Amino acid sequence: MRTDRTFAFRGTALATMAVLHVPLFAQEAVAKAPSAPLFAVDMTLIYAMTGLAVVQVIFILSLSGIMRTMSNAGAWAKRKPGSGGRAAILVPLFLLTAGSANAQAYKGGSSTMSPYELFWLLLVVNVLLFILMLAQLNLLRGLTKVVTGVEDSAMSAAPKGPTWADKLMAKLTRQVSVEREQDILMHHEYDGIRELDNVLPPWWVWLFYGSIIWSVVYLFGVHVADFIPDQRTEYVTEMTEAKTDVAAYMATLKSVVDENTVTLSTEPADLASGAAIFNQYCTPCHGADAAGSETSVGPNLTDAYWLHGGGVKNVFAAIKNGVPEKGMISWKAQLKPVEIAAVASYILSLQGTGPATQKAPQGDVWTDATAPADTTGTAPAPPVDTMRVAAQ
Repeated sequence: MRTDRTFAFRGTALATMAVLHVPLFAQEAVAKAPSAPLFAVDMTLIYAMTGLAVVQVIFILSLSGIMRTMSNAGAWAKRKPGSGGRAAILVPLFLLTAGSANAQAYKGGSSTMSPYELFWLLLVVNVLLFILMLAQLNLLRGLTKVVTGVEDSAMSAAPKGPTWADKLMAKLTRQVSVEREQDILMHHEYDGIRELDNVLPPWWVWLFYGSIIWSVVYLFGVHVADFIPDQRTEYVTEMTEAKTDVAAYMATLKSVVDENTVTLSTEPADLASGAAIFNQYCTPCHGADAAGSETSVGPNLTDAYWLHGGGVKNVFAAIKNGVPEKGMISWKAQLKPVEIAAVASYILSLQGTGPATQKAPQGDVWTDATAPADTTGTAPAPPVDTMRVAAQ
């Protein structure tokens, strides 16, 4: 038992030294704030952690005394005089503590510990003390068995009954024990195989009864009281909700629109956004009214003539990819797809609004191939620029 006493005493001495040093850090802990603490730590928590460590030290000292008494009552007093005794270790520990306390008065603020850092230090100390206390309890348990002569096998010799899991399974299945299977063994057999007349499990019986009860409730609710929707009504409701969800989802895809999926918008918000972008980037080449002039670089965007195709898809593609041979840059790096779509819709909303000073037509008249066929037999004439005619 000498090893047990030595281990317990040395662990207790180290724990005592650690706990006695902790309040010394706490004296100046408030002088330094943590850099990025995960949670707030005040001195009340520091004092609580210190108190917990002191209580654990008291328990460890008490367990050490009990272990010394149970192992050999006179061994502590019969130590060798030449060795100095293990109790003498406490003297330099207390002296070291006092020396550290005096040194604290001369340290500057740069060497102090923040409450957040002190909390983690105290947490580590408390964990170590708890592990030491568990180790002492384990040693004390073994020492008690040696002193009393009681073994675990004798203590665990009492017969054990069925567990709660076994009882629950027996209630759920009502299964007959193996000893009573002869009572429910049926007389017929096939190829040496006989059958047990087990009762139906209660869970299956109540599930069967529940299905019958639900069928009555469903019949009354659907066909009599009409408080449960039938399949047709439920289908129509779910399809309506699905269309609403799809529309909401498609509204979120405006940011990923391209020249194949873009659609013409007449929403005031989209046209206002397109006008703002057009005035910021497009007026130097196409003019403030998008009609250009005889000296402008860009073509007239308000007439029915287009160089690269009309319609929202072609206009979107021209803005997105640019026309390098004509000096028009690609705007896909500067504008988002939803912004390009707004500009294309705004440009198409200006059809026929060109003033008398508008630039002469360029390109060809564009007609939408996807538009409904003309049933009158005559194709509609392109819109006439009345202002240009009046000017002539």
